[in-house]
Amino acid sequence: MKRTRFMVVSGVWLLCAAVLAAPAAVDFDRYHSPAEVDKALEDFARAHPQVTRLHRLAESPGKRAVTLIEIGPETGRAEKTRPAVMVTANMDGTVPIATEAALYLIQEILAKPEMYQDKTWYVLPSGNPDAAAGYFAPPLTLDARNTRPYNDDMDDQMDEDGVDDLDGNGLISMMRVKHPEGVWMAIEAEPRLMKKADNSKGEKGVYKLYTEGIDNDGDGKYNEDGPGGVNIGANFPHLFKFHTTTGGPWSGSEEESFHLIKFITEHREIGLSFCFGASNFCLTPPRGGRQGSADMTKIKVPESIGEMLGIDTSQTFTMQEIMELVQPLVPPGMEVTEAMLASFLGLGATVNPMPEDLKFYTELSEKYKEFLKENKLDAKRQDTAPAKDGSFELWAYYHLGIPSFSLDFWTLPEVKEEKKDEQDITPDKLEEMTNEEFIALGEEKIDAFLKSSGAPGGFKAAQVIEALKGGMMDTKRMAAMLRQMPKPPSKEGIDPKEKALLTFSDAELEGKGFIPWKSFQHPTLGEVEIGGAVPFTDSTPPPGMLETLLKGQVPWVFEIAGKMARVQIAKTEVESLGSGVYRIDVWVENTGYLPYPTAMGQRNSRIVPVIVTLEGQGVSIVQGKPRMLIKAIDGYKSGKVSWIIRSGGAKSITVKAFTRIAWDDSKTVSLGGSR
Repeated sequence: MKRTRFMVVSGVWLLCAAVLAAPAAVDFDRYHSPAEVDKALEDFARAHPQVTRLHRLAESPGKRAVTLIEIGPETGRAEKTRPAVMVTANMDGTVPIATEAALYLIQEILAKPEMYQDKTWYVLPSGNPDAAAGYFAPPLTLDARNTRPYNDDMDDQMDEDGVDDLDGNGLISMMRVKHPEGVWMAIEAEPRLMKKADNSKGEKGVYKLYTEGIDNDGDGKYNEDGPGGVNIGANFPHLFKFHTTTGGPWSGSEEESFHLIKFITEHREIGLSFCFGASNFCLTPPRGGRQGSADMTKIKVPESIGEMLGIDTSQTFTMQEIMELVQPLVPPGMEVTEAMLASFLGLGATVNPMPEDLKFYTELSEKYKEFLKENKLDAKRQDTAPAKDGSFELWAYYHLGIPSFSLDFWTLPEVKEEKKDEQDITPDKLEEMTNEEFIALGEEKIDAFLKSSGAPGGFKAAQVIEALKGGMMDTKRMAAMLRQMPKPPSKEGIDPKEKALLTFSDAELEGKGFIPWKSFQHPTLGEVEIGGAVPFTDSTPPPGMLETLLKGQVPWVFEIAGKMARVQIAKTEVESLGSGVYRIDVWVENTGYLPYPTAMGQRNSRIVPVIVTLEGQGVSIVQGKPRMLIKAIDGYKSGKVSWIIRSGGAKSITVKAFTRIAWDDSKTVSLGGSR
């Protein structure tokens, strides 16, 4: 009887222990506030104390914690020996699905120990909690700034003139008021939408547009100095913009961004990064075309290098021409890249992705599209936004020199248009064409295509053709670039994104994504109409869609993480030279798909080369160095180092290959032969 009672009590205790230790679960049938996100992280850490650790990076101006969770086999170690993946989410604070994706990722990692047994994960689900909290507090308004007081209009007060919910519906929309100086008009084909009047077509503006509110400070302006602050998602160093009302006084000016930058800088084991937000490098490779400090089509070569190459340094050269001049001088087996030459020539800061890196971004983009198709998420949708200047994802690529990917998870479905003429060119058709086939279309057709694709006005057929012929551009890169251009309005003047919002609102939200224009007596403007798009409708899917979207896209992170660079000693050869002297050849292979490091990592020299050493009792090096370096190894390629040693009686030596972001390897080599 006592034994039976003991067994029952023991069974109950074990069951309770199992329940208490069960993995924390988050239900993805709704969006979670910053406080709920922090609670979820605590639950995850409590359920998995051996492999998790919480890092309280900072406190926002709104007194909200900026919390990062660490998952991996080395959480108790200050110095990591295995590489890490960094994941940030919702840095703008206006993309709630990004935070949900981060929570989903954490849950998936913890449910699958194989995902963290050989690497560390750092996940920050809410990088801008003050702005993120705005989604959960009425009135609903889209504002990416934290709550640090900021004097937007440079008067004697701060945060004194923000938006106001005049009609009391809990939403901040737009006001339109008829005015002789108005430049806006309702679109005849869709009166709910507005467009700027085109005087060349005989159109006359009717309305002035304002965000919903009053002139709180009496300066004649409306809502120009609301509460907050700085957008953390635009507060990182790369291409940071000074003198804006949302970017902050300098990069890293905020506690949230500064401590994240500090954390990453101190954790050199981070070899891959993801940013969940509004851009999507997985779907559309990072865009180029920025005008940098150096024009790669007109490079001035320093005199000292010009003498070596035997060229006239008063002339300018393209990068391709310099590559051709340098190649005959390169030792056999050595590969020269544009990144190496740009660094060697001191061509200044890089603002466009390196061509060598665009290769893997483009290849992985095609694989991601296949992945989406397999998960039935390949339906046509609105184009993703390009990464903002000062964004985390750009900083991670350009400054850290590591592969940096971003994911946006959802945009409005594309509205089905009337079927176009089969002869019309589209970015998809352009991508399948060769340079020669596209050039053969002629300037007239190319100009028409560029205009219909929303290319800038100065982007003409003649210069495109010249760039294609000179190798500075190809059809695939041009197609990717054009996909990121804003689509031009329809013939009626309807913006494609606004049309998509109305269509989605009417079909899926029972019209609740758009507020019909209604008359309102404004205290200073007189009779106005209040209406327009409901904030977040174009970026935040209904909660009922969350589970499907996350399940079908978040696992792509594991696919990319599985392609990280990984060094391995592939082969060793030992040749006896007599009298205890040996030649040792070692080939170190990158068995991963991604390069070590990226071309940008080579360009900025932040990533330490692979360090190869040999050890042996009594062994002395006759030729070579104690630490041999391999600066770069492309995916599935290898690099070679060699020594001549005196054995000193040793029967074997140990060869080691060391990195911080691509694992390590070692081999014991018998001096009696090779293996």
